[in-house]
Amino acid sequence: METRETSYKQIVKSTGIFGGSQLFNMLIGVFRTKVAAALLGPLGVGLIGLYQSIIEMIRSVSGLGLHFSSVRDMAQANAGGDRQQINTTASVLTRWIVFTAILGALLCIVFSKQISILAFDDSSKSPQICLLSFSVFALTLSAGQKSMLQGMRKIAYMAKASVLGSLSGFIAASILYLTLGQEGIVPALLAAAFLSLVFTWWYRHKLPIQRVSISLRETYLRGKKMVALGLFTMLSGVISTLTMLLLKSQIGRWADLDTVGLFQSSWSLTAIYLSAILSAMSADYYPRLCEVSGDNNKMVRYVNEQLHVVLLAATPLVVGMLLFAPWVLHLFYSAKFVPAEGLLRWQIAGSFLKVLSWPFGYILLSRSKGLLFLLTELLWHGSYLAFTWLLWEPLGLTAAGLAFLLAYVLYTLCLLLLARRLCDFRIQRRNLYYLGLFLFFVLSAFLLAHVFHPAYWIKWSLSALILLVCSCVSLQELNRIWPLKDLWASLKKRISKDD
Repeated sequence: METRETSYKQIVKSTGIFGGSQLFNMLIGVFRTKVAAALLGPLGVGLIGLYQSIIEMIRSVSGLGLHFSSVRDMAQANAGGDRQQINTTASVLTRWIVFTAILGALLCIVFSKQISILAFDDSSKSPQICLLSFSVFALTLSAGQKSMLQGMRKIAYMAKASVLGSLSGFIAASILYLTLGQEGIVPALLAAAFLSLVFTWWYRHKLPIQRVSISLRETYLRGKKMVALGLFTMLSGVISTLTMLLLKSQIGRWADLDTVGLFQSSWSLTAIYLSAILSAMSADYYPRLCEVSGDNNKMVRYVNEQLHVVLLAATPLVVGMLLFAPWVLHLFYSAKFVPAEGLLRWQIAGSFLKVLSWPFGYILLSRSKGLLFLLTELLWHGSYLAFTWLLWEPLGLTAAGLAFLLAYVLYTLCLLLLARRLCDFRIQRRNLYYLGLFLFFVLSAFLLAHVFHPAYWIKWSLSALILLVCSCVSLQELNRIWPLKDLWASLKKRISKDD
């Protein structure tokens, strides 16, 4: 029987393994964006952002959400220990993933002209979008392989595939940007997609899964449940990518492509560090939550434990980004991107609420409440667009940052109410204490960086002090949960074992 102590250790261990890989990927992201900014400038960064949005939009439409919904089925099959069920689920998923990959590539080719007009106001980029169909194909297959690894809770395999894919993609992109300039953007995206597929395929085939002979009819019948939940996550992904595409295109109309590049730089920075934390935790959290979806008490316990750890891990990063936003922009990009400082700070403030709301969203998915999940996503994206439209004239680019924060206020409150209704969720007293304490740190950092303007040396001394105290509080509590020296030894043992 899993105790509270072993549960916490599982959370921290899995986070440490996959989080380490995400930290490495974050560093790779620093160099990748730095190289892109230096060689291509804001215009090139803006083009990369638009192409990436197009790829994600097509993948969201064609993927049917299977890369996410299938994790639930794989996790439940793995929890039952039935090898035949695991093999059958994997075989069904593989067939569906291949189908969606082909579908995505075809959609990208057939609608290339319309997509180009939507994103660029003309059809000149249609040939490039046709080429991106191969990226859609490869990334869809790669996502399917990752879902199997996640469902089987092979976190070390996921980490290794992620690191190798990211590193090789960075090397390929750097060479292509250096030799071809902006003409190398599409080839770089293609190379990154296929390299990611190579490594996820390799580690997926290390799993003890055997191919099962299954008819097309049975494939369809067994896959319906995955598709039913996946359709809602698919629609959520479509809404997300379409929102980004529309907003970037509109910013280009309100201003210019350079401003789109500034927006993309801020958005990417927010996404990079949030992804490093949240994807690390969701790698193990979502399968674990699916395994206990019928037990309210265990769900409430798991959610509170995950909320506790995510607060400890994320808050120092939020505080650091708030305090040193100009330096971060300069480090990741160049001095040309510092005008995005105001936008970035508001987004970082909003990301604190995203961190808080994140554990609750998985309650809806683990309970197969796909429609409710979709409605909450519609609430966020709709309010984000509406607030940006309303605030653009008085605030300019900063409006997108303030809109990000306001939208997450509504979103977080909504998810809290739903969590209480679905599983009678209550926040533990300990989490309330750390929530209040860390909210104080975040608010202090925001006010110091955005409102107050003391002498230079006073400002940076106070900034360093706030970040130091916040980090010490976080590390002290993490060390109490599991001594960090013991964690390191366990991580090395776990990684070696998975090999």
